[in-house]
Amino acid sequence: MLRVIIALVGVACGFAALVVFLELERTRGGTFWAAAAVFISVLAVGLPVLYQCCKRHCWEAWRFILLGTLGGSLCSLLFGGRSFSFGFLFLIFVLTGATLGLLFWLAALWHNDNLTCPKSFCLPCGTVYKVARNALRRRNL
Repeated sequence: MLRVIIALVGVACGFAALVVFLELERTRGGTFWAAAAVFISVLAVGLPVLYQCCKRHCWEAWRFILLGTLGGSLCSLLFGGRSFSFGFLFLIFVLTGATLGLLFWLAALWHNDNLTCPKSFCLPCGTVYKVARNALRRRNL
């Protein structure tokens, strides 16, 4: 789970870096505070969402791309009416969110057996077996 938390902090840093790169707050020290607000907001929203994904075993890549897109659109709402037109800023944040969602999935979940194991198999008679992900693989003795 540490790998997942580190990846979430990386996503929050990615959104904060975008705010710094675009210089959305041009006042003295404003860029730092705006980046800090985005960083904290992403963590405050991301941790409960990550908990719900863990609880429901939703580990597919498309879900995290969609969540990153949603996160990017929410981050763009913080900067509506600033130096860029809102549509352009919205597009930048949505595309960045989708990219960061995919990078999050690759860094945190792809080939992470701790999250996808155990899986349960239900037989037609109703019996449920929990089997480790790679337990059915042929082993050389």
